[in-house]
Amino acid sequence: MTPDQPSDALIIGGGPAGLAAAMALARACYSVVLFDSQEYRNDTAPMMHNVLCNDGREPWFFRSTAMKEMMDKYDSITFVDTQITAARQINHGQRNAFEVSNQKGATWRGQKLILASGTRDILPSIQGYKELWGRGIVHCLFCEGFEKKGGRFGFLDLNSRDDLSAVLMSFRLADDGVTIYTNGKGIPNDMEIQEVFKIAISRGAKIDDREIQSFSEIPDADGIQVHFQDGTQEDLKVLLHSPPSVNRAADLISSLNLETVASPEGHVISKGPVGETNIRGCFVAGDTSTEAKTVNVAMATGRCFSFVTSICKHHVPH
Repeated sequence: MTPDQPSDALIIGGGPAGLAAAMALARACYSVVLFDSQEYRNDTAPMMHNVLCNDGREPWFFRSTAMKEMMDKYDSITFVDTQITAARQINHGQRNAFEVSNQKGATWRGQKLILASGTRDILPSIQGYKELWGRGIVHCLFCEGFEKKGGRFGFLDLNSRDDLSAVLMSFRLADDGVTIYTNGKGIPNDMEIQEVFKIAISRGAKIDDREIQSFSEIPDADGIQVHFQDGTQEDLKVLLHSPPSVNRAADLISSLNLETVASPEGHVISKGPVGETNIRGCFVAGDTSTEAKTVNVAMATGRCFSFVTSICKHHVPH
């Protein structure tokens, strides 16, 4: 699409949410431009799990298969591999519209804008963590726990009451107990977090206050080693950790003046079940819009039928 020929919808993000939104709109014969930065939160994960018909599928294969199927069937979708760096609301004739551009200055216009750009995890600087993220170190037992069952399970910190459910679930999967590593910080003074630790300990979890130096793979085995500053080490089948995350489209969200949740993650607040934001015609889907950051949720928010009908309903002069 050219600036003089705006598409019906611009989608920023080529993950499950963006792909699902593109398919739903294409099936209603809307013209769609989907922008894919080629950066994905689960890029380091060897497989995706807990997704019907795709349990154990490589994330890259899932994305490429979805794209190929749409390219073969729906001629109203245009895929553009680029990172969108600017977005703004404009007037296009009698309608409000949106304009986006990349670092090279290429510009696209569309009647509606869908942010499905996902989130980015802020990984700790512990040696070996980044290399094991998505494999030996994971953030979700539903995504990775079954494949890692057996042996000892570990947790790096407990930061909120939300972490407790994963600890309790881990006892069903761990044959050799559960350890919570505080990395030299001890149990926080926060009363709510102390209650979480208390419940975990009452169920049998072990607390380890040693300071962590690094992580590595267990040679010739499935699992990771935790290396401590005192020279000791411990083997785990898997380490659970929920690092903080930020919205990949934080700059776009700020420039559009979208309302966000008052938290470090800052996901965009949607005004109803169809994902419309405080800016009429701008929608959010997937990790950009929720704390429930899973493939299933992303696809559901992207392809919701009411989402399509909302696009139709608002596709009139303002």
